[in-house]
Amino acid sequence: MILSPFQYIEAVARFGSIRVAADHLHVAPSAISRHIKNIEEEFGVQMFERHARGVKLTLPGHIFVDHIKQILLDRERVRSEINDIKGIRRGHIRIHTIDGVAAGPLAMAISTFRERFPGITFRLFSAGTATVIDAVKNDEADIGVAFQAARDPEIAIVHRIPDPLHAIVSSKHALASAKQITLQEFLAFPLALPESNFGVRMLVDEACRRKALHLQPVIETNSIDSLRGFARSGAGITALPYNSIKRELPMGLVKSVPFKETSLSRATMIIGVRLGRTLPAAVIEFTNHLYRTLIE
Repeated sequence: MILSPFQYIEAVARFGSIRVAADHLHVAPSAISRHIKNIEEEFGVQMFERHARGVKLTLPGHIFVDHIKQILLDRERVRSEINDIKGIRRGHIRIHTIDGVAAGPLAMAISTFRERFPGITFRLFSAGTATVIDAVKNDEADIGVAFQAARDPEIAIVHRIPDPLHAIVSSKHALASAKQITLQEFLAFPLALPESNFGVRMLVDEACRRKALHLQPVIETNSIDSLRGFARSGAGITALPYNSIKRELPMGLVKSVPFKETSLSRATMIIGVRLGRTLPAAVIEFTNHLYRTLIE
């Protein structure tokens, strides 16, 4: 926000010091002194008396600062009313997302967003990438969060986040200390993988086709939690995007091993909306907030 001379003078009155006010507002003391001088010349009175410990308001200064405070309050009221009109203070956001993001970074983003805008409510639905994209195209969702989504002429990608696919193994697994893993090495273990409409599965299936490798999971599921649980148990391994697992890694229950294949290591997550749709301000604000949360 661009600060006005009124805000400079109100800060000096509040702190009783030009230097302290300057530090608080992150501006040079000389800039504040210049604004005070301009106001004093305009009104032909002295607004502050200087003394050894700083400054204090004169009688005209008190009158002027009381007026400033009312102006600043009115400014905030106008800002609040404009935000209401823009839909940031009130509204409902529908999100379709891949399961691995829902309970982690997305839940955190919703929580921190509602600290700023408590009047915003959310509907959250988790599914595979194909279902997420269809929901956005059909206006069943305002925002779609999908992994390795294919290009679609009806989808506008607002943000794209690098999200490499990793093999997820128990902390006691033979691969736990590996620096990388090839797709062929991955297939040698009992595998749990998502169903065919999930971006992870599409990516692994395509990589296997290119290398003419046979893929036969022992578990197929639409539950990312089940995949994590299978890996934690040590009964086998799974593959998940790094963003869906990174908050569990410090707990030491599982380890993540990057894939050597470029097609798997360069995977991405997208935040998308329907192309051509005029989005409410709350939706625009939240997509940017979610992006910042995901890249932290």
